Amino acid sequence: MRLYGSFVLTTVAALACLTLLLTGCADDDVGGVAMSSGDTMELYPVVNVSSDISFVADEDWTASCSAPWLTFFPQSGGEGANTITVSTTQTNRTHHVRSATMTIVSGGKRRTVTITQRSEYAIFDDKELTFPPEGGTINMTFRTNMSDDDLKLYRARGMEEWIPELSKSESRTRATEHTGSISPLTVLPNTDHSARDGTFYLAMLDDQGNPLLLDTLFIHQAGMSDGYSSQDYSADGKVVQLSTSTQGKGIPIVLMGDGFQDRDIHDGTYAQVMNQAMENLFSEEPLRSLRDYFDVYAVTAVSKHNIFGEGYETALHTMPSHQTMAISMDTKTVTSYVRRVEAIDSLNTFSVVILNTNMHRGVTYMFFNPDEDPPVNYSISLCPIIDSLKSETFRTVLVHEAVGHAFAKLGDEYVRAGEGSATESDAKWLHERHGYDLYLNVDSERDTAKVIWSRFVNDPAFADEHIGTYEGAYTFYKGMFRPTEESMMRSNDAPFNAPSRQAIYNRVMLLATGQKPTYEAFVAFDREHRPTFWSYRSRTRQSATLTMPFRPAPPLFVP
Repeated sequence: MRLYGSFVLTTVAALACLTLLLTGCADDDVGGVAMSSGDTMELYPVVNVSSDISFVADEDWTASCSAPWLTFFPQSGGEGANTITVSTTQTNRTHHVRSATMTIVSGGKRRTVTITQRSEYAIFDDKELTFPPEGGTINMTFRTNMSDDDLKLYRARGMEEWIPELSKSESRTRATEHTGSISPLTVLPNTDHSARDGTFYLAMLDDQGNPLLLDTLFIHQAGMSDGYSSQDYSADGKVVQLSTSTQGKGIPIVLMGDGFQDRDIHDGTYAQVMNQAMENLFSEEPLRSLRDYFDVYAVTAVSKHNIFGEGYETALHTMPSHQTMAISMDTKTVTSYVRRVEAIDSLNTFSVVILNTNMHRGVTYMFFNPDEDPPVNYSISLCPIIDSLKSETFRTVLVHEAVGHAFAKLGDEYVRAGEGSATESDAKWLHERHGYDLYLNVDSERDTAKVIWSRFVNDPAFADEHIGTYEGAYTFYKGMFRPTEESMMRSNDAPFNAPSRQAIYNRVMLLATGQKPTYEAFVAFDREHRPTFWSYRSRTRQSATLTMPFRPAPPLFVP
């Protein structure tokens, strides 16, 4: 199911920059199509590798290919130079090379391109392993037709703290296949109430040394319960105003927490978390300098338990998924707590739920319907206390989700392992949302003169940001573009780029004053309040070590 909106993490982001191999003869003219990229194409055996077929057509043309493991865009075009982007939609686990034929027809003449997908594979025997809080030992087993040297094992960042040692052993069972195991897999006891999880990856390397994902294994370990259940619910639903606006019509933000017990309210933990969440929201420009336009409220939610899992009960019924970066919730319950804040339009605000766990997650639900009377423009961001309350990851993921997605309605600028090339339908859907000032930082237009942020491209005020059209955005590897190489909406390790800052600024001014600013007004404001640097903050997006980086899931759009 593809829902459009916003989740936070891209665990396999290091699998970007996937490379394909092209072979064949160039400039071989047959009929109405002159090929530039050759008549054959060889693709790596993993999902979401993409490459281009380039040709010159004498007349209008159409292309067709019925292979279920491929997608391509566009499917038709006009005379002159053209490019078709081909992407794999499946990893090849057939154990043999597979082929497909693309046919290009122009002026009644046909031209074919043979596309093959290589056959290397590696498959975990299990998809998920679950451990109790006490930990344990188990072997992870897999099957592969690759040599020991070519098969790579990766794990998610941070797993070395609770799965300290790994050793890979393999044995050949027949001429074409190995069986292997990672043993012993020792999971240390989890003495915290927060569950923890991670992912192992089997991968191969492309010709540039980039890892290409072959299979994943999810590891989940439950948190340790001390047997305590809340007894005092007297504070449940209590509203505290944390910050009061001094300019314009106050824009409401509603904060609340899930998995916090009565003892967390009594000892001040809940208040500390709410205040830190508020500070995180205003830690990046331009919201840092626009803080006086906001009214921030905290609503107390008392949970019976502080563990998220089967057999436990929390106030807002949120539940982190084991195998994705998603978090489910009971929308009606969350909304009922938002409505505890009087004198706000609960259907046109954004709320933030902080989960009392340190798991790496983050997601935003966007509820948008401009045709309702009154219109609905409501968002809920969910974010755990990732790593710790003062951690940089918690801060940036919360900013990405709540400020970027929930408030400014920005799109993700990263790519995901499950997405290949954007289709015409994806582009049409996005352009329709542009008409409502949604997703103004992503576009399907490559031409810098036509892209939605074209005014920024040649404006000397933003020269240091190198604004252009960078392919790979809106979770797609191909066919979608972002304004800058890095940004808060891509890696979380850089500030918001200029088109995103403009979207945030414009929305603040529109909600607080009723007027949408001009481009010149934003430039004047940004000149005084823009970020002081444009670089990676603390780490590169792709690690050279045997780890995969953390990244939030994309938003969920609920019409």
